[in-house]
Amino acid sequence: MKTELSKEDNQLLQMLQDNREAAIQRIHSCYGKYLLLAANGILRNEQDAEECVNDVLMRLWSSELPSGIESLAAYLAKMVRNQAIMYLRKRGRQKRGGNITLVSYDELSECIPDSRIGSDAVTQDELTEQIRAFVKELSEIDRIVFLGRYWLSRSVSEIAIQIGKSEGFVTKRLLLLRERLKRRLEKG
Repeated sequence: MKTELSKEDNQLLQMLQDNREAAIQRIHSCYGKYLLLAANGILRNEQDAEECVNDVLMRLWSSELPSGIESLAAYLAKMVRNQAIMYLRKRGRQKRGGNITLVSYDELSECIPDSRIGSDAVTQDELTEQIRAFVKELSEIDRIVFLGRYWLSRSVSEIAIQIGKSEGFVTKRLLLLRERLKRRLEKG
């Protein structure tokens, strides 16, 4: 089910396609704080987060947009998130308590059966859709735990504080959720 872009987002995308510099300025004014928050959540450094967002905006300006963008905010957040993760890998930086983002990706990658990685039968879009469906079926607390760890890159202790439970509870929930996701993906 496709959602329709807002009038403002449609205008911004059209401005980008027309290669108008004002598009980047408007995107920054509309989404800049949101993107900085996303980048800083991963990088934990405001200066690096600003650099990350600026790099994404430059890349956005100089590259061709894919068709079928359903949400400009989500598209931009995904770009920023990927860029921030590249920063972490490239610089080998450690976040407090270890590199949470890279650890959480390693944890999640263990859930994807080897037969599905690089398989022509399963595209990244299909895998994404299966994970989305999985998340939608989770209880509220499991959704908070799962997304907190694997989308927002929060530490176990941050999630525990957010939901008012122990770190042991969160660790066990994450293990159970990864096992459930793995079983679901193996079924197809």
